[in-house]
Amino acid sequence: MLEASYHNRQAMTSFGLERIAIPDAEIELWLARLDPDTNVVSQYANLLSPNERERAQHFYFEHDRRCFIVARGTLRILLGEHLGIDPKAIKFTQTGKGKPLIAGTSIHFNVSHSHERALIAISDIKPVGVDIEYLHREVDCAALAERYFTSNEYATIQSLPEAQRKHAFLTCWTCKEAVTKASGEGLFMSLSSFEVISPPGLTISQHVSGYALYEAEIDNDYVAAVAVSVN
Repeated sequence: MLEASYHNRQAMTSFGLERIAIPDAEIELWLARLDPDTNVVSQYANLLSPNERERAQHFYFEHDRRCFIVARGTLRILLGEHLGIDPKAIKFTQTGKGKPLIAGTSIHFNVSHSHERALIAISDIKPVGVDIEYLHREVDCAALAERYFTSNEYATIQSLPEAQRKHAFLTCWTCKEAVTKASGEGLFMSLSSFEVISPPGLTISQHVSGYALYEAEIDNDYVAAVAVSVN
């Protein structure tokens, strides 16, 4: 089973699975492409549970359905290799606040996807959260920052030249989302209850609310962040 998982990942690596380096060596961080051809998508779909395949069918747009299938299949392959089990045998559960877990293990993991990329983090010992955002998506940065960020963060973003505000907003957003996901609170944690940037300038905090924050270097079309528990 482990050998099969290894060959699955080898095939994925040739397609576009990439290990991303961050300062914390205890965290595995992977970037996956979500745009393979139809035959490859079918292979990913075969790894999913009946419940996951049913969830995939609920997506109205084919693009969203494909991204879900590939992201979940990739997550299963990476976790299967990490745990030494068949990816299809993994049984996901979740906390009362929706954070995914694997029954009977202490492994920590998190996944986020946007447009044609997914970011996956895995750790044996540390709670971890990730978020990735596509820079070319349409977003009302000013309205969202005013509603969800602290007044300092909003002021910092608005003080930047207009051409820089979207990147700054999404950088702040990914950092905040990564922290909420690492904490296990998710939507139950207010994004304005903590700060990840402060004036003057766009300075990302290295530690926030008991979590180390890292910006993931990917490419010019995406911004991404990783939060790791330091407690």
